[in-house]
Amino acid sequence: MSNIRRLDPDLVNKIAAGEVIERPASVVKELIENSLDAGARRIEIELVDGGASLIRVTDDGAGIAADELPLAVAPHATSKIATVEDLMRVETMGFRGEALASIASVSHVRVVSRPNGVEAGAELSVVDGRVEGPHPCAAPVGTTVDVRNLFYNVPARRKFLRGAGTEAAHVTEQIARVALACPNVALRQSHQGRVLRHLPASADRRARIADFYGPELAADLIPLRRQERGLLLEGWLAPPASARVTPKWQYVFLNGRYIADRFVRYAVREAFRGLIEPSRHPVVFLFLATDPQAFDVNVHPTKIEVRWRDAGLVQSQVLAVLRETLLSRDLTPALRPSMPAPQALPPRQEAVREAIADYLRRATPTLRGAASLDVATGPGAAGESGLPPAAVSGDRSSVPATAPSPDVSAPAQPVDSAPAAPAGDGRWIDAGPSAALQFHNTYLVAESSDGLIIIDQHALHERVLYEQFRERLVSGPLESQRLLIPETVEVSSEQMSAAEQHRGLFARLGVELDAFGPNVLAVQAFPVALSRMNVAEFVRDALDRLVEPGQQEHPETLIHALLDMMACKAAVKAGDPLSAEEIQSLLAQRHLVDRSSNCPHGRPTTLRLTIHDLERQFKRST
Repeated sequence: MSNIRRLDPDLVNKIAAGEVIERPASVVKELIENSLDAGARRIEIELVDGGASLIRVTDDGAGIAADELPLAVAPHATSKIATVEDLMRVETMGFRGEALASIASVSHVRVVSRPNGVEAGAELSVVDGRVEGPHPCAAPVGTTVDVRNLFYNVPARRKFLRGAGTEAAHVTEQIARVALACPNVALRQSHQGRVLRHLPASADRRARIADFYGPELAADLIPLRRQERGLLLEGWLAPPASARVTPKWQYVFLNGRYIADRFVRYAVREAFRGLIEPSRHPVVFLFLATDPQAFDVNVHPTKIEVRWRDAGLVQSQVLAVLRETLLSRDLTPALRPSMPAPQALPPRQEAVREAIADYLRRATPTLRGAASLDVATGPGAAGESGLPPAAVSGDRSSVPATAPSPDVSAPAQPVDSAPAAPAGDGRWIDAGPSAALQFHNTYLVAESSDGLIIIDQHALHERVLYEQFRERLVSGPLESQRLLIPETVEVSSEQMSAAEQHRGLFARLGVELDAFGPNVLAVQAFPVALSRMNVAEFVRDALDRLVEPGQQEHPETLIHALLDMMACKAAVKAGDPLSAEEIQSLLAQRHLVDRSSNCPHGRPTTLRLTIHDLERQFKRST
């Protein structure tokens, strides 16, 4: 066994650099944070070869006195903390005193600085661990740091750097975080001598979001604000339709510092549960402010993680404000057709277009003077109990399998009678004050105050049933009935264990399970609402869901998963023809449930097509 020895200071610095400096973007982050702490209001970042050859950060901050420049590149030297108590109340971006020392241990560094009120600046260089200077020089007020040949003496690290474009993109991400947190700071970024971004100081964070992520996303953002129990939360969230395939569009800032926090991420995911597909992630920009003593930022070398004194409070507050904001808005996505060159449409699309066009010609009152669709108050509405039993159970025996063949030669009917069926197997249904159209036995078209709404009948009914099941659970287990002859289900040993472990969960759903053998379950009772469903298939699917990896979660998460499955199986399907009463009831329920714009899986239930969009498509406006 080797003897214990002290490490060489140069090796110690390289180890410290490995914790803090991963790539050029890490250098930029540390230098920008120093500039912000110096009170800079203008920061310029210049790169060559993605930062591998040169990183230059220039600011107009307070500057560093000439006699303090050697300390600025020394390990564990800082002006930002002095006592242990200071560590418990960190109010600056940097405080470890490692940044410049770590950078200088793996690169060639030159620092030029001049404090305000001093006639000349000073220059200091660090080459191969040797400090040269400081020397007097001409310089503007502020500080410029040149970092050249990054990882020149750590070839194993340098070879893992990506191409110049990729590294420059990582730097841009770091700059975006600063730009969003500090819109009052002007930023300029250039690469290979070409200016990539030039952002003047601004008080408008939304404008900064537009600078980096586009004006269309910025325009759709929904503002939010909440201040309670010492925590101020402000920001914006994008509608569910703007969700992305990665979580990188979730920006969380704490007292101006970008953080990656699992408690906040969980709250964001739960707030959007059922509004977006599981494989997609919300877009949010959250800015939290609280007393520095309420968290500890000294838990990670890069200061990107924090430890909360009361993590539960933070998580609950974020979840509450996101839910309130989402529930207070109409989240129905707008259907924004593009304007392609005229061309022949596939037969099915052409049929849909003809059906909508025919609807516009025949529907009454005319779109320009129509009131919003309101079928909940019409005679015969079934809003209290949802769709009729046939729609809930999936029994379509009382509805014709196909609609009557349309008579394309028949003259137009008077506006006070049911219009003729349009092409494409669509069927006109008199569903209350305004006619609704079901076409391809899958979609419903109805009139709204500003155009048309197109509804996916399965997705909307699924949301309605999910909300009804969830509300019933609040007052107790779902109503069930005992089976005259218990249904037996063969299961695996893993499923048998899951059934035993989640017996209480099944009981809340109205399902009573008993062991009937080593690998057989007997279903003794089943929910009344699912009386026409295949019992064995439901139990097998539920157990499959519970034994999936990662499903040993919070009971409410499992309840959501099973209610979601119940609603999906019980809802009307694509291809099911609906009667007039069923369509009327479904449209009425749309206004009576929360989050009706999305099914529990997150798919949209409804699309809105405005009059303006229609007029553009029909060349009636420009």
